[in-house]
Amino acid sequence: MKESGRMILKKKKSGKGREEEKPAPKGYVPVIVGAGEKKEKFMVHVELFKHPTMVVLLENAAEEFGYDHQRGVLRVPCNVQHFTQMLHLISSSSS
Repeated sequence: MKESGRMILKKKKSGKGREEEKPAPKGYVPVIVGAGEKKEKFMVHVELFKHPTMVVLLENAAEEFGYDHQRGVLRVPCNVQHFTQMLHLISSSSS
């Protein structure tokens, strides 16, 4: 998924159903989103992390997972569909 000036990139899966592991593009942060079993990986542009809604999501993630357990990828305990809608709204209001 590419949104509004490439602020959000959704990781594509390889032919074997696994996500391709490549370094994050410059200016993007890998974010794993989901609660329970369903999780998806997104590349989110750093500009979006300034938005108050993203700040709240990051605070929730820190409360649930702590700061020591992120291991190079941010984990956000949020419904994937809600996260996608929220990113779309933020990125369209930022452009």
